[in-house]
Amino acid sequence: MMDVLSPLLLRVSNTMLVPVVTLLFGLLGMCLVFAGGLAAEAVERRRNRSFRKLVERLCVSENRVRAGEVPARTGLPRYVFGFPVEAPHAAEKRMDDAQLLSERLLARLGFGIRLGPVLGLAGTLIPLGPALVSLSTGDIATLSSRLVVAFTTTVVGLLVGGTCHAMHTVRKSWYQQDLNDIEFVLSRLEKGA
Repeated sequence: MMDVLSPLLLRVSNTMLVPVVTLLFGLLGMCLVFAGGLAAEAVERRRNRSFRKLVERLCVSENRVRAGEVPARTGLPRYVFGFPVEAPHAAEKRMDDAQLLSERLLARLGFGIRLGPVLGLAGTLIPLGPALVSLSTGDIATLSSRLVVAFTTTVVGLLVGGTCHAMHTVRKSWYQQDLNDIEFVLSRLEKGA
């Protein structure tokens, strides 16, 4: 029975290598796009620190601020204060929406964190079956080419997972700080503004 199933399993496994490698390249491309977005956001945050300066100024004074005077040009503050705030409940709704937006953006990175190493491992294990068959028949060229595929997919999968994890950590700290600052500024808005 196993003599019949083994070649069938080997064939099924071999057909999965192309989709796994294709998905791994897709994740690598996605990771590069996210890295570019992270770099652009870092530059934008460094250039436009006016919202953070407002928060620091409000921390040391009892002053209040009008909604139209909040300098929100980047990140989540722009999402909340970028429009005129008609009523306090509208600002709270935008705050909730900003929190959901940050979770959605971080979930995209979580996808790369989890799927990158999984695809790397699958790309490692799939070519090992044919590599062992090549070893048993003495075909060293096929053995070495399969092992190269096996180990390079591992490296790419770990690279994707590690890079996405680093970007997730940076963005999570940015978004937590933004949400904290937004909540503080909302508490210092003038009533009826």
